[in-house]
Amino acid sequence: MSKPGIHWPVVLLCFFAVLLDGFDTAALSFTIPTLSKEWASAPAAFTLPLVLTNIGVVAGYLAAGYVGARMRSRSVVLTGVLIFAAATVLTAAILHLKSMPVFAASRLVTGLGLGLVLPAGVSLATKHSADGRRELVSVAVTLGLASGSSLGGFFGGKLLHSVGSAGVFYVAGLAPLLLAAVMAMVLPKREPTVESSAKQEAKVSRLFGPGLRLPTALIWAFSFLIFITAYVLISWVPTLLTGYGFAAGKAPLGLAFLTLGGIAGGLVLIPLAARIGIARALILMPAIGAVCMVLVATVPVRETLLFVLLAGAGFGVTAGQIGQLTLAVSIYPASTRTTGVGWAAALGRIGSIVGPGVAGLLLALALSAQTIVLVTAVPVLVAIACAVGLSRVRSTAGRERDGALVRSR
Repeated sequence: MSKPGIHWPVVLLCFFAVLLDGFDTAALSFTIPTLSKEWASAPAAFTLPLVLTNIGVVAGYLAAGYVGARMRSRSVVLTGVLIFAAATVLTAAILHLKSMPVFAASRLVTGLGLGLVLPAGVSLATKHSADGRRELVSVAVTLGLASGSSLGGFFGGKLLHSVGSAGVFYVAGLAPLLLAAVMAMVLPKREPTVESSAKQEAKVSRLFGPGLRLPTALIWAFSFLIFITAYVLISWVPTLLTGYGFAAGKAPLGLAFLTLGGIAGGLVLIPLAARIGIARALILMPAIGAVCMVLVATVPVRETLLFVLLAGAGFGVTAGQIGQLTLAVSIYPASTRTTGVGWAAALGRIGSIVGPGVAGLLLALALSAQTIVLVTAVPVLVAIACAVGLSRVRSTAGRERDGALVRSR
């Protein structure tokens, strides 16, 4: 049933929950150099907490549909926020132990909470939005991840200098606890009803029901591939830029431009998807990112232009990261939306684990930075092919499914 518009308090609270999710993830990344000195450990020793965080996130994504079948989306979001907030505060409290296993275990639990928040938040926000606004709302909420990461990137250094490593995690944990209190008071306790049973929502097999088999396969492939490239860039751009002759102190600027481009991509995706449809937008924007990556790999350019091209790569690839969840929202009916969004996000996160590992192997094989960037563009090209397929099947799937959007033009 169509809603009259957008319930903005719900959308904004879901956005801030996802933003703090992104900030928490960034907090681990920008504290590792300091922690490695304080603990007298090599940065590589922190691979375990990094990996376990992602594993926890994948588990949270996969559990979101199952939990959502037994709890309202409001309760799932609140539960996820409380879990990652409490686990992050615990992380801050145990840092003085300098125990990697304990640190990694706390991050695993943190990841579980982080993974619950995004799919449930997107589902909750879209439930409280008119049918014709669901694409816009899902993109806006998902943009919180990139916004939170950017917030950490720009202010993390100053925060770390002011309050130390433990203080960073206390901030990253206490802020969502405060948000959870506000959400508990503001979020409506009643949600729009859907024509589904809890048992139906939890079944992954429903994602492969009539009219959904091909769209589900294409969404999963798109998510996996686009996250491979995104996390290769996020993880290795500073290292790769040293291969372009950048000093180690200046190479991180590439990551800053990549992130700025990503935010721009998310902002452009919202009106573009509303105008031409999300599937077509995810053909065009990742194509821009792929072209920029190919130029970075094959054309000698000056420093300024190289940074601009990296911003272009972030523009297209981040749009793909954000938009893959919007694809899921537009394809799946309300009865399976949380499960569909959760599994699409999980496949993306699996790509985020695979990508950096493969890039590290290529570095170990002594391939040039240019070659690695070129190879990294290949998954984007295949993802674009998946989006082309989705643009063709999406209208048919949408007509057959209750509550799906049919906005391709």
